[in-house]
Amino acid sequence: MKSIADDLLLQHSWSEEYRATVAELYEQAFGQKFALAINQQSVRVRVLAEAFKPEYSFVVMHQQKVVAVAGFQTPQGSFTSDIAWAGLSRILGSIKGLWAAAVFSFFERKASAKTLVMDGIVVAEGYRGLGLGSMLLDKIVEHATELGFERVRLDVINSNPRAKKLYLAKGFEIVSSDYYPYLKWLLGFSGSSTLEYLTAAPSLSPQTEPLMNKPAMYSTYAKEYDVAIQDNIYNAHYERPSLQAMLGDVQGKHVLDLGCGSGVYAEYLLTNRASVTAIDNSEEMVSLVKQKLGSQLKVYQQDLAKGLPQEQNQQFDVVICPQMLHYLEDLNPLFAAVKRVLKPQGCFVFSTHHPLIDFEASPSGNYFATELITEEWDTVGKPVSVSFYRRSLSALISALTNNGMLLSELSEGKPSEALKELSPEHFLRLSQHPQFIFVKCILA
Repeated sequence: MKSIADDLLLQHSWSEEYRATVAELYEQAFGQKFALAINQQSVRVRVLAEAFKPEYSFVVMHQQKVVAVAGFQTPQGSFTSDIAWAGLSRILGSIKGLWAAAVFSFFERKASAKTLVMDGIVVAEGYRGLGLGSMLLDKIVEHATELGFERVRLDVINSNPRAKKLYLAKGFEIVSSDYYPYLKWLLGFSGSSTLEYLTAAPSLSPQTEPLMNKPAMYSTYAKEYDVAIQDNIYNAHYERPSLQAMLGDVQGKHVLDLGCGSGVYAEYLLTNRASVTAIDNSEEMVSLVKQKLGSQLKVYQQDLAKGLPQEQNQQFDVVICPQMLHYLEDLNPLFAAVKRVLKPQGCFVFSTHHPLIDFEASPSGNYFATELITEEWDTVGKPVSVSFYRRSLSALISALTNNGMLLSELSEGKPSEALKELSPEHFLRLSQHPQFIFVKCILA
């Protein structure tokens, strides 16, 4: 007798006629999580049906019917990447759309150049227990390997032990676990685990890796940059006073200065009697710091995208990171390292580009995408090309909370009073149109 398995077909993507079917499958599996964002089932199905990008999925077909789906995401896009504020507000209205976007952002996970992220596996009732989930999981891993990704990452909630058992049996390993029992009433579950699978794909060559954080601004023009930022508008009269206001008293504290540049913050910290360790990806910047501050601090060159491998656990009272995070595509390695090196009562303070300002330069028009932007800046008195990553506010905050840190203070900055005399026009603009955001975090 012919079995169901004989008629199963595994394929990449699916045609438009299956949108409603796929949306209903996803709603059945994840409706509990989606209900917080959109309480009406029919509306949830509509939102999902419009949001899916079939090319970022595999399906199992049986007799011309979709019976199982697995979505995934890469830096270029994701299966659910069209669940964005614009579409949500169009369907739900501005207020409900904003709320839904905020809730969905809690579940948002980002892929990186070396990591493909799973967007969930769904198997229809009547087809469970036939190995379809395992089949799709194997296909995702195979696809990630073919594309050159080194890892496949997924999240599983603690109320789904069967799924976790499958992933562990397939060779996935738990890399982190989060517990938030105080949110169970809101989310329907009280914790989750992140699992990763190491593929057989070779490491990406330097030619295929994304542009990293060493623009000519901070190497070729390092000395010119150092001179420019001593008393310019955006650094000296907007960014520094705003971030320093968050730091408070640093006397006697051990401070780690990430992306230290030419040492302006390091000098401020030393003047205020802190003990300082400074790191920057630019050898030229590190050289400038050594010339100016010598043996007063520890300073060295390192790519911060790789975390903090040279630093011990729980040794810093404060970690600062002024205007550097937008040069990293994946924030997770650094944020995980920051948590590791902070003392239990320590804090992490940083500034970065304001997400809404950077969104104006988005090539896709998708606020929730993480995208590489290239612009010309005249900081040093001549146009210099600078590339950086833009991301949503929810992506930034999620990267913090996913790595065990809690937001304790957020500011959009305030220009110095001196700027009112120096440039009334810039003072007024920065008072009404913030360019950066400033965040202070504590350990969860």
